[in-house]
Amino acid sequence: MENVEFFVINGHTFTSRNGVSKRLTENDSDVIVFMMHQLNQFFPAALKALQLWAADSVGNTRYYEFRIVDRFIRCNFGEADYMHPDLDDLGMFHFEEVKCPLRSLCKMEGVVCKPKAKTVLSDEEEKVVGLYAKGLLPKEIAEKLGKSAETVKRQIYNSYKKLKLPHPRWLIRFFSFYNITNI
Repeated sequence: MENVEFFVINGHTFTSRNGVSKRLTENDSDVIVFMMHQLNQFFPAALKALQLWAADSVGNTRYYEFRIVDRFIRCNFGEADYMHPDLDDLGMFHFEEVKCPLRSLCKMEGVVCKPKAKTVLSDEEEKVVGLYAKGLLPKEIAEKLGKSAETVKRQIYNSYKKLKLPHPRWLIRFFSFYNITNI
């Protein structure tokens, strides 16, 4: 997936890719399929809440999935910010603080809006990577958690491989972008 910027104008969601902006519709299957996959893999609680919200249209799969993706975009990427794409070329989300009149009142906040990601990492790996993402060195993490530095390095290596990231430094980006704080 290439870089994508999402934004909302007059109640309609738009995408901007390679300098071309267009309204998001249920026919934009590449975006919808990718977003549904990411929601299923990293944000299952958000997906479940959105499935319940869109349940009245479950009979029309394309429209049902479009509604889910559209709502997720509106809650997390609705502002036009061309400095950082909302979806980068590695498929990572860059969440934004969306202006919403229901902020702090909505039942979806913390679930759909500002969601916390679920990972395939163990609790111990999340603790190690969480500290690594905060800038601690493996030796410091080892001292803090009562482990050897080699164990910490191995957990960092295993974590980036499990998450299919291009380099261990991407763990920092992943944990901060996806709001993971298991420490």
